[in-house]
Amino acid sequence: MPGILAFRCKVNGEMWWDDRAFVEWRYFSRKTETGDAPYWVFVWNGEVVGACGLEPVTLVIDGNPVAATRTLDIMVRPDLDGRGLGAFMNLVLFKHFPITLVTGSNARSHQMLTRLFHHTTDLTFWKTPIRSRSVIAEKVNLGRATLLLTSPLDLVLAITRSRYRVAPPPGLNFQEIEAFDTRVDELSRTGERPGRVMVRRSAEYLNWRFVANPRCHHRIFAAFRGSRLDGYVVTRFNRARPNPRREAEIVDWLATPTVSANDSVLPALIQTGVDALIREGAEIVSCAAAAADVAGAMEATGFRFRPGERLPFFVRATEPAVHDRLSSANSWFLTRGDLDVE
Repeated sequence: MPGILAFRCKVNGEMWWDDRAFVEWRYFSRKTETGDAPYWVFVWNGEVVGACGLEPVTLVIDGNPVAATRTLDIMVRPDLDGRGLGAFMNLVLFKHFPITLVTGSNARSHQMLTRLFHHTTDLTFWKTPIRSRSVIAEKVNLGRATLLLTSPLDLVLAITRSRYRVAPPPGLNFQEIEAFDTRVDELSRTGERPGRVMVRRSAEYLNWRFVANPRCHHRIFAAFRGSRLDGYVVTRFNRARPNPRREAEIVDWLATPTVSANDSVLPALIQTGVDALIREGAEIVSCAAAAADVAGAMEATGFRFRPGERLPFFVRATEPAVHDRLSSANSWFLTRGDLDVE
């Protein structure tokens, strides 16, 4: 662990989070099916020169569950950057894991990922402004005059937002919950159907991913019909990291399939989550996803599509037929929970 932490500090520089707590949670608190800790280091002359974290997931392809792996935190020692070590690390991982998923890239990694993986789709962004103070202060320093400008703007935003209130389907009870139970396993199965590719949700996985996360506090809002879980939404407003725009996120969700969009519980769940974020003091709420049901829910609750903001998503499968199936962009259900950024 000391060598891993020293290497990560050399690559990342100063971090706003407790990296030991993060690494222990992210990579050593769960095991792969083979019992291995999902963190790989590449050592040269006794020194760590590269590292990559992995997240084992159950990927459900047209209703059929298969083992897959997300790669996260691929790091190369700065003086070796650009010499092909990152590509070599991925090629080694491909020999061990039949399906590999990557969400997001940066200027340095995008070209490499495009060569090694298939750029299947993008998570697109939707945003809704709540208050204007932070955005205006970011662009111009008006001092005490800021309040004179932002007050009428905030009133307009509140009036606009009030026009997008949605009525929830009858018979549902909405409440905030502290953790997931096995009812979310049943909910996930309802979404695992032909024509869809998604990472399976389970109480164990979601509680680890969101409830036990040491880097950020998440909130969970659920919709129940009697004792049955009909949907949930996970939100976060992380003020521990630099966040001058006071931006919060809709992170993850799942809802029972419906015949008509008017019967969907998702818009009301999104509205419930946004209302809570407003009370926390968020000034912008964003949502990034690649999902067939996201556009209707976002438009119904006053979000606006941001065409210039995208997160690329890449896949690679050893078996050609599986790779071709996973390369179909319109099949995927992806949320911001697929990206390891808090």
